[in-house]
Amino acid sequence: MSTLNKATVILGGTFDPVTIAHTDLINELAARFGKVIVVPCKVSPFKSSTAAGSTERLNMLELALKGIPNVEISTFELERTGTDYTYITVGHFAERYDDLYFCMGSEMVIELERWRNLDEMTKHCRLYIVPRPHFVLDAALKAKLDALGNYEIADFTGTEGSSSEVRISVAMGKPRMFLSEEVADYITAHGFYRDYCYVNGLYERFNMKQKRIDHSFSAALCGVSLAKRACVDTGKATTALLLHDIGKYTTKEQAEEMGIKFDGRIDGMPLPIRHAEIGAEILRQLLGVTDNEIIEAVRWHTTGRPGMTQIEKVAYLADYIEPLRDFPTVDVIRKACEKSIDEGLLAALENSVKHVAEDEIYPVTLQAYEYYKEKK
Repeated sequence: MSTLNKATVILGGTFDPVTIAHTDLINELAARFGKVIVVPCKVSPFKSSTAAGSTERLNMLELALKGIPNVEISTFELERTGTDYTYITVGHFAERYDDLYFCMGSEMVIELERWRNLDEMTKHCRLYIVPRPHFVLDAALKAKLDALGNYEIADFTGTEGSSSEVRISVAMGKPRMFLSEEVADYITAHGFYRDYCYVNGLYERFNMKQKRIDHSFSAALCGVSLAKRACVDTGKATTALLLHDIGKYTTKEQAEEMGIKFDGRIDGMPLPIRHAEIGAEILRQLLGVTDNEIIEAVRWHTTGRPGMTQIEKVAYLADYIEPLRDFPTVDVIRKACEKSIDEGLLAALENSVKHVAEDEIYPVTLQAYEYYKEKK
């Protein structure tokens, strides 16, 4: 194995925007490697576009990385034409540096098989895997890495904070939650990352109490990491979770006065369950949401059901274990979620069945528990 302080490491990404988690990671890399090359991409193969343009993302990187030694920001991918595949970038820098590493977070290992020409890439560099919160390098993920053979696991853990979480924190009016002061001021001045700010008007329209708003934001932040583990679109999961309780303070009668039509099943639902059905129909009939995955995630977030989709599992679990939740077994369920989404789901359903009186448990929740228990 080479000595890291003589090696060069590449860190790629959209940096849309550069977060505190990025700068913490770059500081750690700079303390270990002789050189850190930060490579913002034009358009990731896994994303259709960026919110901020190339110039703005470069400006934010320069603000965030000022004063960190051994760091170079490269515009190689920004100046290329075509899709930014990592193997091309690694091949380019391999011509200049003999001892080359490529840094990635442990959450990226989940989808490693989607990377183009990975075998060719790892002939030119060694993967440097940084463990991230909530993304445990379990036996299955290590088996993926072992199949490649050319990797090293970092001796530190990264911090939380992704571009998806930035968009949620901006909607909360807390841009500095995941951004440095300089970058937060920059995005505020330019009006970036306001994708979810519209929910505040909806919260007011549907009389959401502050405690419920805080829960919705907390669940959405929790849902980002769950969505990544479940390979679910983070934007869809965030939308579902920010709006999952939109029907909490609207009665069936009030909803009908707004023009919403219900089928007969709502009449048999206990009051604590109804808000999910009302919320789903608010999205579908009033707000014009056409994505059925989002609507159904809202519909089933309280009870669960047999045969849930991945986004329904994410919504159910994020609502159940978000950081503001505080009940005796919540940490057990959180740890189960870190092993796998399905283990977390079964643990949550089992907890509900055990701790809700038999005559109060909603039948579909019991059915879901039996379904996933049998499936395991």
